[in-house]
Amino acid sequence: MTFYARHRQPPQSWVGYVDGWVMDMQARGLSEHTIEANWYRLTCFARTQTHGPGEVEPSDVQAWLTGERLEASTKAGRRASVNEFYKWGLRMKRLTANPVEALPPVKRPRKPARQPAPEQAVAKGLESDDADARLMVQLDAEAGLRREEICRVKGSDIVAYPQSGDEEISGLLVHGKGGKTRLVPICAQLADDIRDAAGDGWLFPGRYSGHCCVDHVYRVVRRATGYPTHSLRRRYGRIAYEASGYDLRAVQELLGHESPATTQSYIFVPQSSLGTIALKVKDRRPV
Repeated sequence: MTFYARHRQPPQSWVGYVDGWVMDMQARGLSEHTIEANWYRLTCFARTQTHGPGEVEPSDVQAWLTGERLEASTKAGRRASVNEFYKWGLRMKRLTANPVEALPPVKRPRKPARQPAPEQAVAKGLESDDADARLMVQLDAEAGLRREEICRVKGSDIVAYPQSGDEEISGLLVHGKGGKTRLVPICAQLADDIRDAAGDGWLFPGRYSGHCCVDHVYRVVRRATGYPTHSLRRRYGRIAYEASGYDLRAVQELLGHESPATTQSYIFVPQSSLGTIALKVKDRRPV
């Protein structure tokens, strides 16, 4: 048995191991995208080897990671996939050693935060003639959902939310990465619009069955605003950070990030703001 026939397959001596690892990832509920990415990286590594997985040395993995001019993020992804494969092999007692353990972690440079979508783009999307586009833009820019989360919204996901003031709010149960869910507060009007459009079913149904695809959400939002979906999610993160009194932990919860380091990359600070801050520091000069 082999997986992902549209790609080049691993050497025969690796096939049984790789297939077993894929089935393990499927049983653990990893997303198809994650499984395919892991499979592809490991297969690329296996095709550089002249022997089976049980004979791989740390130097073999190191040579694969350093043999090309790769970005740190690519190296880290490669290392992680090979490491997960050998951890599976040890757990299942199909392999006796993990060559990746001898290698140092890949240091990733911190990337500057990307600029969020401008307010004019969001306003344009909210005024779209397409009702689906308006809802998608709201879920993206005003609730911070990922595009894969937007396509999975159901009317039955609207639930009660603890009140925190006079304004009425509702909760949206968001189905996030890795099967994880989180409760995101949304305004009552958006909650009503979702119920009216979806009933208890999918808010954005697919053409034949189930929900629409992720690419459809991307195309609709891009067409309505002129910007990619993730830039609207960044807009939500920036505004939430300011509204929270610069509480990074709160924004992390709202965005559904595993690490606060990821949330930090969403906090875009314009150069003009840094200049203003620097001048304020100067103005505090003692006299």
